[in-house]
Amino acid sequence: MLELAACPKAGSALPGRLKLDAHMPEHRHGMNYLPSVKAVGGGRYRSEGWLFHMPGRWEFLFDVEAERLTHSVRIE
Repeated sequence: MLELAACPKAGSALPGRLKLDAHMPEHRHGMNYLPSVKAVGGGRYRSEGWLFHMPGRWEFLFDVEAERLTHSVRIE
């Protein structure tokens, strides 16, 4: 499970669309399944169904409206 919060810029609304995924850049593939994402209120979201099927460097992909953010993490 992954919990996250979206903090909009001052005067902006909370995002209407949030999509999460992960992939392994060195292997050029992603996960076998897409995780689910549910809004839990106040700009907070809960995501479940993450399956990292092999060790190595994974990049989390966060698509928030039209903006894509990434974060790398090593899973052994």
